[in-house]
Amino acid sequence: MAETNVSPEATRIAQEFDEYSAEFEKGARVWKAYMKEADKFDVEQVDEWNRSLDMTLIFVSGIAKEEKPQVYATTYAALFTAICTAFLVESSKSLKIDPIETSARRLDQITNILLVIANISSPQELNSTQILSPEPFSPRVMDLYINMLWSFSLITSASVSLIAILAKEWCYLLLSGRIGDPWSQTKRRQKRWEAVQKLRIEQLIVYLPIFLHASFLSFAFGLCVYFGDLNPAIALLTWIFTGLVTLFYMIRVFPPFLHKTHIEFLRLFGWNHRNSDDDNEPSDSISIKALAWLISTSEDPKSTDIALQAIAGADPDDAGRQLLKESEADKMILRRLIDLEPGSRNYDTLLGLYTRALAVFQPSPADTAPKNEPCTSSREKAIPFPNVEVQNESTGGPRKSLNRELPKKLRDLRDTIGKEITAYATSNATFQPSADNIQALRIGSTAASYCLQSLQNSTQALEEQFDSAVELLASYRNRKAQCGREIQYLVTGIAMLLSSLLVDCPPDMGAQYVMRLLRIAGSAGDGQKPLLLKYLGVPMAVYALSRYDYPGWTQPPPLSSISRAERAIEMIADSVLNLSQSSEATPMMINLGLLELLSSPGEYKLDDDDIKAIAQAFDPVADDAGQAQLYTLPPASQIDIYSRPLKTISTGILNGPHKPLGDTVSITYLTVLNRTRMDDLVAAIPLGQVYAFVTECVLNLSSSDPLARGQNVALDLMQKFHNYHGWTQDQNLDLARSLTERETLIKLMEASEAEDVDSDRIFVTKLFATGQAWFFLNLAMTSETADQEDWSRCLDLFIEGENSPEVTMQRLGERRNALAEQCRSMWENRGPGRDGHNYLRVLYDSLPPAGLAKAVPC
Repeated sequence: MAETNVSPEATRIAQEFDEYSAEFEKGARVWKAYMKEADKFDVEQVDEWNRSLDMTLIFVSGIAKEEKPQVYATTYAALFTAICTAFLVESSKSLKIDPIETSARRLDQITNILLVIANISSPQELNSTQILSPEPFSPRVMDLYINMLWSFSLITSASVSLIAILAKEWCYLLLSGRIGDPWSQTKRRQKRWEAVQKLRIEQLIVYLPIFLHASFLSFAFGLCVYFGDLNPAIALLTWIFTGLVTLFYMIRVFPPFLHKTHIEFLRLFGWNHRNSDDDNEPSDSISIKALAWLISTSEDPKSTDIALQAIAGADPDDAGRQLLKESEADKMILRRLIDLEPGSRNYDTLLGLYTRALAVFQPSPADTAPKNEPCTSSREKAIPFPNVEVQNESTGGPRKSLNRELPKKLRDLRDTIGKEITAYATSNATFQPSADNIQALRIGSTAASYCLQSLQNSTQALEEQFDSAVELLASYRNRKAQCGREIQYLVTGIAMLLSSLLVDCPPDMGAQYVMRLLRIAGSAGDGQKPLLLKYLGVPMAVYALSRYDYPGWTQPPPLSSISRAERAIEMIADSVLNLSQSSEATPMMINLGLLELLSSPGEYKLDDDDIKAIAQAFDPVADDAGQAQLYTLPPASQIDIYSRPLKTISTGILNGPHKPLGDTVSITYLTVLNRTRMDDLVAAIPLGQVYAFVTECVLNLSSSDPLARGQNVALDLMQKFHNYHGWTQDQNLDLARSLTERETLIKLMEASEAEDVDSDRIFVTKLFATGQAWFFLNLAMTSETADQEDWSRCLDLFIEGENSPEVTMQRLGERRNALAEQCRSMWENRGPGRDGHNYLRVLYDSLPPAGLAKAVPC
């Protein structure tokens, strides 16, 4: 197979920009830009914090940072903390009993006692209680004040030291772990940055000097009180200096502090339930927050452009959309669209990116459309911008979906298929990385991107990719492309491409897309490998769901073409995830698409060859047991499905006498009729015409079908008609006209006179022809319509132009009895065998008892 030529310009654009709608995926270039800006921002921020913390630590406790993170050494003498500690050690002595002072007091008492003894003549004059019981110890109030002020100063400064060290560790953690792919780094860094913001590290570092100021002022006031006890003059000077410093501090610090930061200060010590830790925060939320941060923070225009373009691939919720608006992303995107010059480098690519990015900020149709009016438009008007030409639908222009769910489901399906393809190609030992296999996998993995692109741009690229996929499929049939399991991913990609091609596609064009696939599957020549129809199950079901509002989906009809495409994508996703169940339903999927084609061959502009191809692909025994179920369709919907093409079948049956149907087409029609409700069948097709057609099929299909499938389906229908009790006189007369037009009675009599009945199948046909001819004669006579013109013309074979009513009835009675005896004799002598159809038993049971001249009405 010839290799596709890729222009250098296309290769350059593919390398410079992300894959369509993958601008927000894990491997997108925006995360590289994020990490580049985050590295620069974090280094500057952390360096600033570290310098502030270093100054705090030096002032507080003499600790400074070395070159390596988290390694600290004492390089300065203890400054404030050491000084405060020394003063507090000395002042704390005044809070307890001093042994030296107590000993001095005891000596003083002893001296007083000796003096008293020396000066008095009578010992009774001494007061022994006063000597033995001195006053209990109690610290002075001034000592209490001094120690309280200095203790508060010491504890505050030590706490600041501890918090500063912890903050430095947080700064180190913020910069660590910068390894791995950009998305992993982005996710890890964004979570850490959010933790820094949640813990308010930046505000804490800003507030640390406030605590140091309080510690210093507390120490100064304590020093004033201390000197007041020692010397009033020194105390006065200390008080004056401390008062001036405090006044200056209050004037310069508190007004702006109260004006700008009091709310943040309160939040620092308040608890907010929205800030609770959540390790299970969704990646989408993290990515939106990271993108908003990048747009708000980046000083590099290129990084900002990449971030704005990445919004094109995002699907944020209302909260995420509001967060991006707060960063003024929508205004920046609009400005870039207005400034975009036609003819500039990458104009088309940038136009598409910014247009899709701006569309993210538009409200969903559920928010803008009236609640009582369903959204039936499949496309949204293109956003008009200066210097931008917008093509309408007729020229293949932008196809922008009002439905936000479809792009999301396409992205999810792309991720699912991408994971499966990666797992298959890397773990399957039989995988051969040939050019054809790689192309099949590429089509499967990139189909969703083409579908997403078609929602905004023209379908030209989508059609080219579909053509490429169909050509590869044809090459596989022609044995030019050797594919194994890769063919499944190729067909899945074809189904996805088809779902988007059918959006607002003319009916005849959409039908031709499917017919191309059917022709490949049904036209294998000599030396070619036939393409199994099972591979086309999903594309055929996609076609049917894209053309008609079948029951069972979440949205009520009428559906827009976009909503139908969304339903088709859901079905494709289910087939990928549940491959075994999908394989069981494959025949039903194929029939579903074929029945849709048969429902309106005129509108789809199908010719005779197309009808023949459809009939050959139809599976008449698909899900006879009723076990298979198609995704998004209710279990009981198969009957509704088969009633769709009744109009076409009616036309084919009515034209049958003049334009005979082939055996394959006849079997297809019989299968559809057999699986249709009788009420729907009677309402759509004249019952007499159908009855005559089915009778003729029992005769004609006996020799052409080796397995007698067509004959058995026809006999099923005969029994269905026999059990129907809604026959009217008009329908009986219509049956007579149809039998006459098709010469059915003549064919029945010819078959009943066959001589070579050695073959079981020929015998069964003769038995049926004999019994059915008797049935029609009996029906005409017992319904008292034999003398009607329609029946008279039909029964002319038996009356041979006789005009006398009495003679006519006599001859009909004789022929009826003869046919009854012949049928009874054949049944009793040989019978239809163990495998005979039940309808033959019904005919036999309808015969009158032997020897009676008149038949019992059946």
